[in-house]
Amino acid sequence: MRVVRALGIAALLSVGATAVAPAQQRAPIEVAVPRQGSSDGAYMTLAPLLATGQVRDLLQAGFPARLHFRAELWREGGWFDDLENSAEWDVIVQYEPRLRRYRVLRIDGARPEFLGGFPSLAEASGIIERPHRLPLVPARAGRRYYYNVILDLEMVSLSDLDQLERWLEGELRPAVRGRTNAAGALGRGARTLFLRVIGGEQRRYERRSSSFRA
Repeated sequence: MRVVRALGIAALLSVGATAVAPAQQRAPIEVAVPRQGSSDGAYMTLAPLLATGQVRDLLQAGFPARLHFRAELWREGGWFDDLENSAEWDVIVQYEPRLRRYRVLRIDGARPEFLGGFPSLAEASGIIERPHRLPLVPARAGRRYYYNVILDLEMVSLSDLDQLERWLEGELRPAVRGRTNAAGALGRGARTLFLRVIGGEQRRYERRSSSFRA
């Protein structure tokens, strides 16, 4: 069955290989900056991204999707702007054909968080698309700032798929349920899995917010 699926996925990739999204296309990211003097912080929202085109087809064929976010807080200066702080996290989405559900996992440093299993891709996407507070707060009152958010969307390779499934079913599940240390599960090399991706579907999006005064 794996050989048949591999041939089907290879066909999908050969068709879609020329459709890799350039960085210049409109980013499906919006950043709401805080009002001056407000303690609300900035929020990022994501437009629908997974439920259309090749990404949807690859997900349904068994390829997990990795969304890597990098949020940056920049302080405006005279000649050059200064990067004051940054934060990174990952979201993994995988379709389980036997259970007919999509499961969503968030990894923030050494802290994995299982966000749930969903019967439709639209519901799984809804979890990702809801507003997310950026963990970056300006350090200097009265100065002007802006946020820059970068999203890398990648599909995990077929050669890594078995390893991913073993990890999610074996090492991560006890960590999520609190029976083992989550950092230890990740520390056994599982995090490197998400750095190896296929070239057929890689997309980078970038969005800069409007400037605001802290």
